Amino acid sequence: MPNRYKSDIYVAYIVVISNIIIPNGDTMREEDMINDIVKEGYNIFKKQYVAFIVGTVIALFGMIFIITIPPLIFGIYFMCIKSIKGEEIQISDVFKGFNYFITSWVLFIVGFIAIVVGLIFLVIPGLLLMVLFQYAIAVAILENRGAISSLKRSYEIGKKNFAFSLVLWILMAVIESVGGLTRIGVLITIPFTALCVSLATHKLTANTKAA
Repeated sequence: MPNRYKSDIYVAYIVVISNIIIPNGDTMREEDMINDIVKEGYNIFKKQYVAFIVGTVIALFGMIFIITIPPLIFGIYFMCIKSIKGEEIQISDVFKGFNYFITSWVLFIVGFIAIVVGLIFLVIPGLLLMVLFQYAIAVAILENRGAISSLKRSYEIGKKNFAFSLVLWILMAVIESVGGLTRIGVLITIPFTALCVSLATHKLTANTKAA
């Protein structure tokens, strides 16, 4: 089956899941926002899916070295944000994450410690921090912030848009799980979820005054 049609099947599944896990009524605004992000993310992804997939393959192979993991994750987000701005991405853009080497490592270490401590204390605080910190990488790139500032900014955005952030986090986790089950599916779900989170960050930062 051609990659194009495989991608169509994935996004159809994703849209169905988003409609299932988002309740009706008071959360209609969140549902509309999520659906818009998923559809917009898919439209962006399908135009440059080769670069996204190959870039992800390179990143995954590069992650065999622990020291390269955070910057390569940043590289995937860099590709996503560049595409959101309407620019044509290059496979080599995945290496642009190394421009954020220090920021990526500090962000991952501080964020990881905070989440682990939260998980130790009754689990729920750690899960909440996962939701609130999900925008940190995109914020660091979009607003050219340092690690701590990006985590604080992400926390602020997530707190002010908590219902949306929770639903987005759950949906992205479901998509990643599907990709993990199909093994090769992660080559689509990793860049696609990063793209959706980057889109959400772009929209929310535009509506939330920076501190």
